[in-house]
Amino acid sequence: MRRVVLSAAALVCVLGAAKADPASDAFTAGDFAAAEQAYQATLAASPNDVAALTGLARLKLYEEKRSEARELAQRAQHLDPSNAEAKRVLRGANVRDAAFAPDVWRITMPADGAVDVSLIVTDPLPVVAVTINGAPHLFLIDTGAPDIVLDSHFANEMGLKPDGAKTGTFAGGAQAAFEHVVLPAMDVGTVHVEQVPASVLPTRGMSQDRVIDGIIGTGFLMHFLPTLNYAEGILTLRPRSASAAVEASVTEGQAVPMWLVGDHFLFVRGHIGDGPEALYTIDTGLEAAGVQAKRATLDAAHVAIDETAVQTGLGGGGMVRFIPFKTSASIGAVTVNDLNGVYTPDGDQYELFQFQVAGTISHQFFRGKTLTFDFDAMKMIVR
Repeated sequence: MRRVVLSAAALVCVLGAAKADPASDAFTAGDFAAAEQAYQATLAASPNDVAALTGLARLKLYEEKRSEARELAQRAQHLDPSNAEAKRVLRGANVRDAAFAPDVWRITMPADGAVDVSLIVTDPLPVVAVTINGAPHLFLIDTGAPDIVLDSHFANEMGLKPDGAKTGTFAGGAQAAFEHVVLPAMDVGTVHVEQVPASVLPTRGMSQDRVIDGIIGTGFLMHFLPTLNYAEGILTLRPRSASAAVEASVTEGQAVPMWLVGDHFLFVRGHIGDGPEALYTIDTGLEAAGVQAKRATLDAAHVAIDETAVQTGLGGGGMVRFIPFKTSASIGAVTVNDLNGVYTPDGDQYELFQFQVAGTISHQFFRGKTLTFDFDAMKMIVR
């Protein structure tokens, strides 16, 4: 197993529940829809309930409704100036706003508004050619990465100066340092982007037969309405304004609610085996596997693992021990059987969240399908 990049714990805005009640219990369990209904019911009866205001603000931020999140958090802060959760929501909204500030991510697209970029390969992970300084460079596509990731040596070769190191959490809970730089310009197909925020990590060791100079992560994709067509080997980038037209073409069961936590963590509800529905990250960078699951998730789904079948693979934070297993997984109306899965016995990268995460659904599940992230409707569409 080679677990590609990155869980930037330093950038996560994850808010805990203030006290034990139905809303906070639902939130902690990862049932955001039930939590939102409970917060709204509390506020209908008690409009100045600070815990409900901050809880609902947090979920509105996860839904990319930043204005609503900010208004709710400001109301909570007015009632309780020391409320730490309200402050975290406001900081999180500001971080999201900064990603769309005019001095970064300056994007130029063709007038027709849709760009198809052919994948160089689809397996073991999708790769596209990105043009930097007139030369092509191979980049993985991985929603586990926060923005654009540049290989450490590649960034040094381009003379990019980092602004200081931070610490990230990777597969198996491993910790590692990474740096930030700003890439002056890059082209993905006919999409031209200037002033590109980028993280710096080793990526050239992620492929045995290709030099991988970087990774395209969620921080890049969220500026578009992106579709990753695994079946035909195409990445399509549309403007986010195309949301209504795309949603109108969706049939029942293809689209599910999606939540964006922190700077790049994508979540949907799904289940594996005969286990209960739960919250899973959508991290497409898990090579040669479709599922990563916690031990409690495997037990609930009655998925047996062989404790003696331990293997090792390269993760973003170094070598990781893992145990393989087989299972099915479902998102909405889409079910895939006989998926390769991995369980990491030595650590848990999901511990950085203050809600329960069952695991990750990744590459093998989506192979042969098209995967669209609609950051306006906050839906993930699997066809």
